[in-house]
Amino acid sequence: MRHKIVSMNSHVSWKDGMPTVVYKEMLTKDVVAELPIAAMSMPYERTEEEIFLNKDPDFEGKSNAEVMNIRLARRAAAGDTEAIKMINDRVLGKPKQQIESTKLTMTYADYLEQITQEENANTQMREVDIEDIT
Repeated sequence: MRHKIVSMNSHVSWKDGMPTVVYKEMLTKDVVAELPIAAMSMPYERTEEEIFLNKDPDFEGKSNAEVMNIRLARRAAAGDTEAIKMINDRVLGKPKQQIESTKLTMTYADYLEQITQEENANTQMREVDIEDIT
């Protein structure tokens, strides 16, 4: 019979003046990966101040993710360049970066010889330019 190994967190909780050890199963990697999705899916709760001031009543009944995106879109519409960039990156995708690479198929000694030849050629050209001037 195989037993599942479960990691547990423990903490002391006080109940009726007596300490009691409470065990809670630790979060797994899979659960932690799903936490942001669960949090964004929860209904948005306006603060008491927002309710009293009747601030953003259109957020009532929306999820946290919906409110976050609406607020981001409002900031972008107001001219916030960082918000504009964030929306464009998500909607259009980030611009592709170009990387230039050079593959050397010669030995290090050959490479140094090539550099020396190029430098000598440049030096000779500079000497010719100086002679033309005089």
